[in-house]
Amino acid sequence: MMKITKAFDVQKLSYWLILLAFTILLAACSTEPASLANDEEATDEEVTDEQGNDNPVDENFNADINNDGELNILLIGSSRSIQSDVAAFSLNTAAEELNSILSQDATITAAVNVSYEDIYNTKALSTALGSGGNEFDYTYYTHSLFQYYHWPEGQAERISNLKGDGEKDWDYVIMASDPYIISKTPGFYSLGVNQIAATVIEGGAKALLVLPWPKDEAKTTTISSFEEFTYRTASGAKVDLEVVPAGLAWGNLEGSLKDEDNVHPSPNGAYLTAASIYAQLYDKSASTSAYTFNDVIADEALTSTKNARTASHFSGEFNFTSPFKSCDIDKSLLRYNHTGTSSENGIMGGLNWVINKDDQTQLERDGAPLVDFNMGRANTNFEANKRYKIDASKFDFSFGFPMQDGSATGNTTMRYGIDKRGSQNENGTDLGVALYMVRQNELPTGRAIPIRALYAQMKELNIATSAYRDSWHMSRDLDKAAGAYMCTLLTGRCDLGMEPMDQSSGEWKTWRAHKLGYETAYTLMTLKGDVPECN
Repeated sequence: MMKITKAFDVQKLSYWLILLAFTILLAACSTEPASLANDEEATDEEVTDEQGNDNPVDENFNADINNDGELNILLIGSSRSIQSDVAAFSLNTAAEELNSILSQDATITAAVNVSYEDIYNTKALSTALGSGGNEFDYTYYTHSLFQYYHWPEGQAERISNLKGDGEKDWDYVIMASDPYIISKTPGFYSLGVNQIAATVIEGGAKALLVLPWPKDEAKTTTISSFEEFTYRTASGAKVDLEVVPAGLAWGNLEGSLKDEDNVHPSPNGAYLTAASIYAQLYDKSASTSAYTFNDVIADEALTSTKNARTASHFSGEFNFTSPFKSCDIDKSLLRYNHTGTSSENGIMGGLNWVINKDDQTQLERDGAPLVDFNMGRANTNFEANKRYKIDASKFDFSFGFPMQDGSATGNTTMRYGIDKRGSQNENGTDLGVALYMVRQNELPTGRAIPIRALYAQMKELNIATSAYRDSWHMSRDLDKAAGAYMCTLLTGRCDLGMEPMDQSSGEWKTWRAHKLGYETAYTLMTLKGDVPECN
């Protein structure tokens, strides 16, 4: 028994020795060299910054896009709202705060220059009204991004500046719009944003769009609507456009930090906006700058900016009720009514010309209710019987247009008269018509035809030298642009046809006016500047 026991112990010992050797060998195979382990630790450090952010700033990131040794940033906003009792969202103090943050950031070696340009402007002009051409004195105002771009005085220099061909070669151009215009006519907001953003990108800079927040929701709209309108505009833009989600950061800020002031944004709001811009550019908190304001606000700006990149900001098709909303009429026959003025006949002639290219739709003038739409002048300072009519028992939709100014001044005054002239309630401008419909509760059936915006774009495209074909009536191409706009708003369709080869020909200019009417309507309806081909 003793021998058997000894033999068993030897075998057991051998087994454990072999097992131990195998374990040591396996551990050796899986153990990495110290240098490799250190490399992995370094990699771990690169994927988070010192504050634990998942997406730290790229060490090689250079905000000096054009590499001229300067960080040049232009902020554009308005100091006055088109609605007198609504606070504008001015970027003036935000520009000052951003300059302080950037200039005291030790990691930025470029010379920092942050500039602010106020959209708001006025111009006193003698204006011919009516076919008689009697002249009256009006003050014209600019509040929208679109009117700012097309404001005739200094336009060439303004566009050159946006392209970086002025005193500064901009790396970034950052826009904010009038909260009232955003909330009541988001399509017009999008039209202006796309116009400016395309010009900025053409000049080599990056375009950014600030998401504001309301000072008074009852007079404008909710932050969620601002969010939807801003992100829809950016996501549908025809060029790359980033959103600075300052409004979301303000919504997430603790209540004690939401200060109030006579101006909008407040001091804390201005710093929050600047910190949000900084977070959008550098992906880090403005608290890392030596400039001290409020680190809690700075950190919230970063958190909200990071969260906004993966959040869903809107869903479904755009369906906001405004004077530029699509009518979505799906009929082979459109029945209409109007009072028969020469201006109405001209626009309807343009609509008929467009409709005749579309074998799916026909037009018929018929006053018997219920007709699809009526159309008329919008100006309340002319014959009331010739205005568009709002009556849901007779008309599904009602189109109003700002009657053209007299030709003695109109080629100039109509380009100034896109936003506002005279009093707030004067409706002889594009936004004057649209906002009159809003204020008079003429929605959901009221629709505005932006005659002046169409003409301004025709001038920009060099397809029109005048808005007139004689001493009073609008040009045939402007009538056709208005007709194409109406056709798209009414039916969502457009049959443009083949583009003529000769771009200096009258035939091509007419084709381009047709396309412009469609493009303008599409952006106003959908907030998308990236317009699909017309077919």
